[in-house]
Amino acid sequence: MNRTSLIQFLSAMSAYVILLLVSVVFVSCNPTAPWRGLVAVLPAIPIIFVLLVVVRLIGRLDELQRRIQLDAIAFAFGATAIVTFTWGLLETAGFPHLSLIWVLLLMSALWGIATIFASRRYR
Repeated sequence: MNRTSLIQFLSAMSAYVILLLVSVVFVSCNPTAPWRGLVAVLPAIPIIFVLLVVVRLIGRLDELQRRIQLDAIAFAFGATAIVTFTWGLLETAGFPHLSLIWVLLLMSALWGIATIFASRRYR
């Protein structure tokens, strides 16, 4: 990751964290406000910029690095699908409901872990 991309990524993620904290506080303090839906989705805006940075970065990778990322993303996608589907089934058996907000975190974590293992495979 070059310096410019890193700065763009970290800026977008910082904006996400700040907007997430602000939106959670404002929505929880104003549960009946008519604007709570708009404020609640504000953290999604910087995530769009994160997506653009990641897509641009992947587009600049060489063939081997793209293969590694494809393997990692495919694993993260499939594993996230299995985990969320299984949890959905468990919810019908009385397990607690989990918010969809955790899906992105799970997929990102699995992508990072899978990238480490995929990189080792091609050494």
